[in-house]
Amino acid sequence: MGWLSPRTREGTPALRARARGLPWVGSTLRVTREKWRNWSTELTSTPRRLYCDEAGGPWRSPRTLDDLQAIVRDARREGVTVRVFGSSHSWSRLVPNDGGFLVDNRMIGARPDGTYDVRIEPGSADGLRKARATVPPGVLSGELEAWLWEAGYSLPASAVEDVFSVGGMTATATHGTGYACGTVSDLVAGMTFVDGRGEVRRWTRETATADELAAIQCGLGCLGLVYDVTFEVEPAYEVLHEAVCVPYDSLFADTDEARERLRALHESHTSVEYFWWPIRFSGLPLVSKPEVNPEVWVLTTQKAFPRAIAPRSAMKRFWDLQVLDMASMAGCGRLMDAVEGRPWAPRVLAWVTCFTNLWVSSRSGRTRLPQYDANHFVNAGGVEFVRAMAAEWSLPFRRDLPLAHPGGYERVRRAFAELHDLVVDAFHRYPFGDPRATPITLAVEMRTLATSTALMSPGYSASRDPMEAIVAPELVTTAGHPAWAAFAERANLAMTTQPAVFGDRVRCHQAKPCHGLSHPDFPRTGMQSYLREQYRAAGTWARFLAVRDAVDPDGVFLNPYLRAWFFPEAARDERRPAPQSSHPMQEASP
Repeated sequence: MGWLSPRTREGTPALRARARGLPWVGSTLRVTREKWRNWSTELTSTPRRLYCDEAGGPWRSPRTLDDLQAIVRDARREGVTVRVFGSSHSWSRLVPNDGGFLVDNRMIGARPDGTYDVRIEPGSADGLRKARATVPPGVLSGELEAWLWEAGYSLPASAVEDVFSVGGMTATATHGTGYACGTVSDLVAGMTFVDGRGEVRRWTRETATADELAAIQCGLGCLGLVYDVTFEVEPAYEVLHEAVCVPYDSLFADTDEARERLRALHESHTSVEYFWWPIRFSGLPLVSKPEVNPEVWVLTTQKAFPRAIAPRSAMKRFWDLQVLDMASMAGCGRLMDAVEGRPWAPRVLAWVTCFTNLWVSSRSGRTRLPQYDANHFVNAGGVEFVRAMAAEWSLPFRRDLPLAHPGGYERVRRAFAELHDLVVDAFHRYPFGDPRATPITLAVEMRTLATSTALMSPGYSASRDPMEAIVAPELVTTAGHPAWAAFAERANLAMTTQPAVFGDRVRCHQAKPCHGLSHPDFPRTGMQSYLREQYRAAGTWARFLAVRDAVDPDGVFLNPYLRAWFFPEAARDERRPAPQSSHPMQEASP
């Protein structure tokens, strides 16, 4: 925990503001004097001004509210827009802002002594008000959670990666897994930001309207420049974490037995997530042929566990995260760099992923962990080495429906099985040397979570029924894969054009590159219009825009991507009549 400084007079550790780049890892070098690029190298931008210390230009990373206000005033005077970046781990076009201002948020809140301005507010004695932690937007999730643990608290939800900035996580409704919480955004109880007029605003659960709070919880970076975020946190707790490989058919076969096991697994654990590496060696590594992997890796946690289970030792933690995980991810990343651009690269990468099962075996077992370690069971920082692309969907379901009901756990089963079967079909349809045979070189993943209150969250629901939940299946492959675009189109159509199977409230995650995909109901504008209609039907579109217009009436925080989404030409927004759903969770249009 090298980012923690000695404890303050209040008894909590100070959090050091520091450079986080690994200069010998190509994927983390995101800026030059003129350009920004995201971690996967898929997106680049040439702004008029790049406010970033690491860029080496004349504009330093902002630290104070005065700095943020000056940026907005300059943007208004020059007639340009402003966008923000943190860890640059988003695949969507939320950041690129050619000709405008790009702002690095990672040093916001940094004090002259080299620490961040971070604060803890204890909860009320009657338990009605939870404890709160206020941190700058550039703090990474792993740093935040380790700092909270040292202070005696836990963040109940987080992403599997520990290198996302908390500003980016809240802006896009990043989620973990488990029915106790919807997304990281749903933990937001307050925010301080500079609006489009350059004025400082402080909104909290007590001072903001319901729509204002629900808007800043997932603001897509278009409400203002964020100075700090306040999260609701819980007293620190440990969990029993279990990682085990099970036969795919035992959970996802089209049988009542598999459905019952799937439901029992979720209802008896605090969280459940799945990872399926599609290809493995059929026999001895190196000498046997690749085959479809018949097993899926299941990671679960429970708050209750036998006292006899000892916590993971510091040596075991170092071995798991810094030796096994980092070595495998760094090796894979170096290989990606070595073969990039070569026609046979996809085949080589697919063949290398056959070794993943060896790593999975070494990382399986039962372990007692602090909650923040369970959130990031693998060395999620290793994702820096492996440049990837992803697509993810949010599908609502009810936990209390009968086993075979399409809107219950059957939807959870079908969501994973749909993506699994598409991958298997591709493997058998094309020869192994053809990139189309292995479009997913990394993983098919899935998590379940609670619905969200954030207006722009893909998991938003007006209902507060705890029996309503979200399943989030995801595809992850190596960046630049030549078969990715066509395969992502197939998968997206499978998810968004089968309302009888997946319902009529399928939404894509905002941090994934979903808006560029096509959709048959919108032949001209594709998923951009599809998602717009999803939020209109949910009743959140107009409510979010009303808040947005109040804080940024001149569109200072809209790049071309967001402007096209929020303000399309209505005459060109074509749509065929859509079939009506009889799903019991259907929401009425406003």
